Amino acid sequence: MAQYYRIPLKKNEPSSKYSWEEKLIIHKNIARTKYGRLVEKEPLKDVATEPVTDYDNDIGYYGPATLGGQKFQLLFDTGSADLWVPKVSYNNGTKTKHSTFDPEKSDTFKTDNKSFSITYGTGHTSGVAATDTFEFAGFSIKDQAFGLADTVSDDFTNAPFDGILGMAFDQLSELQAPTPFQNLINNHSVSSSVFGFVLGRAEDGTNGNSELTIGGVDPKFSNNIKYNKVVNRRGFWQIALGGAQVNDKTVDVKGGEAIIDTGTTLVIIPPEDADAIHNAIPGSKKQGQNYLIPTDSKAVVAFTFGGVTYNINPADMTVDDVGNGLSVSGIQGENMPGMENTWLVGDVFLKNVFNAYDVNKSAVGFAPLE
Repeated sequence: MAQYYRIPLKKNEPSSKYSWEEKLIIHKNIARTKYGRLVEKEPLKDVATEPVTDYDNDIGYYGPATLGGQKFQLLFDTGSADLWVPKVSYNNGTKTKHSTFDPEKSDTFKTDNKSFSITYGTGHTSGVAATDTFEFAGFSIKDQAFGLADTVSDDFTNAPFDGILGMAFDQLSELQAPTPFQNLINNHSVSSSVFGFVLGRAEDGTNGNSELTIGGVDPKFSNNIKYNKVVNRRGFWQIALGGAQVNDKTVDVKGGEAIIDTGTTLVIIPPEDADAIHNAIPGSKKQGQNYLIPTDSKAVVAFTFGGVTYNINPADMTVDDVGNGLSVSGIQGENMPGMENTWLVGDVFLKNVFNAYDVNKSAVGFAPLE
């Protein structure tokens, strides 16, 4: 009988370091840089769940893991494919609140000192490629490839997580190595090639129910999940988009595909599609290139995938209060490099569905949470 564990995903208080306009710039820059390096490449048993923690009012979700016997909190990111953590005395020994990796404390650490470098929009990290024993959700992976970062940009200084765990397909890996979940499949450690998320929201207190399921689907959603095949070989969880609605009325959008990314907060779409959706939301405004909606908006935006329509809770559409009864919309317009008709669908939508990712079948599945 399959084992079943839970990995919690945590939350800290929101930071007032940035204005709402600066936060939007950060969100868009991260997405632009993350997806600006699109390159066509050839593609390539137990069930466990782990609690997941969210931070800064659902900006991102992270959880615990161990590398070389040392504990870390890692951001779970289906939009990238590399694992990295900071090295002890990284950034020339600058004082840090983060957990760091000390090679001297691990008997299983190995490195050939090959360099690695990853850029995340407003942040970057670099160091050397290494391997060690990686553990999470009760699983143990020997010789897992990871980046040992001796340089981490200031953008990560206040992040509650220590590093990032990429969960896209291997061909996206800057380390050119299998992801931890792919290694679980390769090692026959899981009986299913599926992992999935429940991403709660801080506003209604469901963030405490966030979890990552590894090696299967949470039984609560198994009967209602509908899968969508990945539509290309670039390495992203990219699927066909069926359309969009506002208050049950179809909106004319041009987007034909969507990348599903737990590591992106917003839904970022071509500006003309963002215009069409917000024109259907009563009281919405466009300020420069940014979209604002009434803070008390009850408009229900919905997306269709595989013939099934999924609603976004109006609470998820208001991201940051800007005053005068307006809030930043959870949907923003941006022309992404090489993605003219592709949407980037992040946590604003994903908080409303159990989202599952089948590596072997190259498919993304959704089941409504309500």
